[in-house]
Amino acid sequence: MKTNTFLDWEVSLSEELHAVIDEKAKKMVVMGGFIELNAVLWVDEEGVLQLKPTWDCVISINAVEKR
Repeated sequence: MKTNTFLDWEVSLSEELHAVIDEKAKKMVVMGGFIELNAVLWVDEEGVLQLKPTWDCVISINAVEKR
């Protein structure tokens, strides 16, 4: 696993996944392979982390630790 920091969150990804982070827009895209989209994460206007995974993703969230 490799770890990325996305705003206040620590995001752990499998080695084959890559994160593209735009802190100004408060968005993170997770990609695997050449151009395979796995998930989009963003922080909404109320500061809540939102996730839109693809159907084949597994995402675990620990909100207390922001991980």
